[in-house]
Amino acid sequence: MNNEPMDKEPMRIRPGLVSLLLFVVALIPRLPGLARFLTSDENTNIFFAGSDVVAAFLRGDFRGTYWHFYPGVTMSWLDGLGLAGQYWLDLLNGKPVPPFTDYIYGDILSLLVANRLPYAILTAAAVPVFYLLARKLLPQPMALFGALLLAVNPFFLAHSRVAHGDAPVAVFMGLSALTFFVYVDRINESASRRVSETTNQETTRRSLIRFLTEPYLIASAVFGSLAALTKTPGPFMLLFVVGVSAVYAILEIWPLKKMLRPAPSAWRILLSWLAVIAVWGVVALVVFILLWPSMWVDPIGTVRQMLAETFGKVNEGHLVYFFGQPTLDPGFWFYFYVIPFRLTPIVLIGSLLSLLIFVPSINSYLNLSNSTRRALVLLWFFAITLLLFGNLSPKKQDRYLLPLFPFFDLLAAMGWVGLVEFGYHVLKSQISGRKSMGGVFPISKFLVPKLSLGTKNFMLLILLLLHLLPVFTYYPYYLTYFNPLMGGPTRAAETTLMGWGEGMEQVAAYLNTRPNAESLYVASTPSQTLLPYFVGTGENFYTNDIALRADYVVLYLAQMQRRAPSPEIVAYFEAQEPEKTITIKGVTYAKIFPGPKFILSDIPPQATPINIGLDNTIRLAGYTVANSESTLKLTLYWHALAPLSADYTISVRVRAANGSLLAQQDTGPVGGLLPTSQWRQGDYVIDVHTLDLAGIEAKQIADVQIVVYNLETGTTLGPPIVLPMNNGSMSQ
Repeated sequence: MNNEPMDKEPMRIRPGLVSLLLFVVALIPRLPGLARFLTSDENTNIFFAGSDVVAAFLRGDFRGTYWHFYPGVTMSWLDGLGLAGQYWLDLLNGKPVPPFTDYIYGDILSLLVANRLPYAILTAAAVPVFYLLARKLLPQPMALFGALLLAVNPFFLAHSRVAHGDAPVAVFMGLSALTFFVYVDRINESASRRVSETTNQETTRRSLIRFLTEPYLIASAVFGSLAALTKTPGPFMLLFVVGVSAVYAILEIWPLKKMLRPAPSAWRILLSWLAVIAVWGVVALVVFILLWPSMWVDPIGTVRQMLAETFGKVNEGHLVYFFGQPTLDPGFWFYFYVIPFRLTPIVLIGSLLSLLIFVPSINSYLNLSNSTRRALVLLWFFAITLLLFGNLSPKKQDRYLLPLFPFFDLLAAMGWVGLVEFGYHVLKSQISGRKSMGGVFPISKFLVPKLSLGTKNFMLLILLLLHLLPVFTYYPYYLTYFNPLMGGPTRAAETTLMGWGEGMEQVAAYLNTRPNAESLYVASTPSQTLLPYFVGTGENFYTNDIALRADYVVLYLAQMQRRAPSPEIVAYFEAQEPEKTITIKGVTYAKIFPGPKFILSDIPPQATPINIGLDNTIRLAGYTVANSESTLKLTLYWHALAPLSADYTISVRVRAANGSLLAQQDTGPVGGLLPTSQWRQGDYVIDVHTLDLAGIEAKQIADVQIVVYNLETGTTLGPPIVLPMNNGSMSQ
């Protein structure tokens, strides 16, 4: 049995100095390459959460600070701070700048670092705060190792470098939970005294006041409110505080039955914990109102709009990719699969090892304090309940549960430090039982101190370096990191959604080298991650027609996985040979194709002009025909005279002189790739039809009839178009 508790620090460590070093360690990997690439949501976040909200606040339009169904208030303040900082630096450097309200709507690449930097600083600063809170619950080695794991956690690091709410909500939720853990730990002893001692009314009153005004309770509520002001799952913190309070109330009340204490004691305990929940909720509500100007002028309307939009988005789901299938709801096991995929092997294994602390024999060796054991339970309780909470919504993505990662880092630290400590004590006990060959001096007298000072720290250092490795090998694309124990990026591309914009700047760099790049029109999704780096123009590939009118088409990994905007158009391009592919860590992130150009600005010179209108909506502007002994290839050039709301089918029918049908092909325009509802007024659409004429002599063909009809209703668009044939050749 180890007589010295692990919680005892072997040497005095200055928390302030350690905290400063942790901040520096966390900040260093967050700063390089902040302008390297854009993620899908940042264009919206920067100009809506940042520019629009800041401009509305400055002009006194407080209701205009509502911009999204999740509040994003902390994002707005972070963006505003970054933009203001860059603006003042430009002024100090003598640069000509427009008024601030115009400046914040500048080119996104000129604003990107300013918007991202506050997120990097916030998340780096959170690491030492996590450490300071964790060391109140855990032994010093566990708290420090957990903070170091968090500082360079690749998934947390990736989201720490983008202007988005996922990293801030993870920070605020983590700090809210840890401060509440410290709070319940501090009051645990006083709770025990309330159960075991009889106290007078004045003492009880004073104890209750201290119970409800503890700074850690107030801090937890403030951080919880900041989380709710950021995005989902921030509001989870209220539910979590209620849950933990209920558990502690039960644990206090339960011994009363055995002690046969009077019933009022149980009621006092229950009411005191209800008061804790009330204080936490009131403080959180006050902060929520104070920091969101929209709540100052229209609190009811703001909350009503937020809830309506939130539940609308939740019910709508989010198209993801899971085990080979695009889906709006990947189901219960989604997070249980993708979260381990985003952990490093060190964190995944270490988190599981932490469960061994519950084994009595190991626990007795480590001699952990009751506070540490309670912290282990609370950390796992947070992780499991948040996983279950995340499953309540069909809208799921790995980053939505980013708040789990600081807790898995702390659990991993407990697991690895505990294992190293356990191994040390086992080795110590074995060595202590042996004598030197001379039988005089125990070997342990010389070896154990060296093992204690060097070996344990060396082993933890090796684990940290293995965990740190992706910071170097995946820069700057930390989002592309996936756990190698589960197959790494290659397996991830087969089973879960990947690609948030990384690599699109490489696509732009390639397109910028094409001839007349400035005049090129490119279809891509998400185009907002490509176009800022591209010298030409483009559009989001949200409908098939975008690709069929473009000079170049970019298929991005997430788009290929989702089979969007339609499986047919994705399959069409995947059947072609790309001109260029962009690969990251062995995974193809983007394929670049020359545009097929099925939509033109006029009919080509080789087409035979014709002018047959159908209900003043579309007209046949021309055609070409190519015959062979067995096929008829008819190319029609449609001209959109007005927008169409319905999708029409094109029927090409080859008829004999007696009116009998020799061949027929019914299909949507461009082989079904270009529904008429996607035609824009003025478009000239190339529509190719190839009919099998095997066994039919050319002289048998009298004409070709073209019928445009609505497949659902059967109604035709105008009368049939008849193109006469002369010995198998088309004639006007």
